[in-house]
Amino acid sequence: MPSLPPALPAAWGSADALADRPAAFYSALLTEHFVLESARGITVNESSSRASLYLMTLSSSLVAFGFLAQTSFALGFLGVIIPVVFLLGLFTYERLVQTSLEDVVALASIQRIRSYYATLLPSAEAYFPVPSGKRAPNELLEIGRHASWRGVFFTTSSAIAVVNSIVAGSGIALALDVLTFTGTQAVLTGIIAAVVMALTHGLYQIRRYARLRDMMARDEAVLLARSIAPQSTFTGTQ
Repeated sequence: MPSLPPALPAAWGSADALADRPAAFYSALLTEHFVLESARGITVNESSSRASLYLMTLSSSLVAFGFLAQTSFALGFLGVIIPVVFLLGLFTYERLVQTSLEDVVALASIQRIRSYYATLLPSAEAYFPVPSGKRAPNELLEIGRHASWRGVFFTTSSAIAVVNSIVAGSGIALALDVLTFTGTQAVLTGIIAAVVMALTHGLYQIRRYARLRDMMARDEAVLLARSIAPQSTFTGTQ
């Protein structure tokens, strides 16, 4: 009589039935590493496409205004298109900040996995260097993990924020010039408004990075506590 095949474990408890759990863990790390690298690529592509969409909209609007500049529709066109471009810039900026933060989190997870790779063999750490300090090859690592405000000026989101602030300042200057202000006062007011908005965007971005830094520090503390707790329990039973 043919023997029956062994019963398969349920999916939710199949990890307990693994014959070689260290090998399964290593395979899972490789998969996670690949997924994180893919996620980083997606954030970079999304940032590029969103920034390109905003700049293309802005440039197309300027070209269209060039055709209407000598007509009576020019002022009305600016009154409609500047708020639209400004709102698009705000939405683009917010999403660029989010994708930048997502990239920092993914990079931190990859560095954690690479630190594990460095323990597989003696001297393996030479092949898995972990960037740190001001000379780190990835500038986002410095922004996300160190309390440095300088790196914020070199992100794609900051570039869009500056351009969008100039758009908003120009719109304010035009509106004031049409209403009651003289040309010089309107221009000065527009410049001040653009500078204030650019600084506000920068401060907002710094706060978001500071929040992320604190959250990652808390998560690392929890992970460290969890990694030490089983070892302490095991040692105490000996």
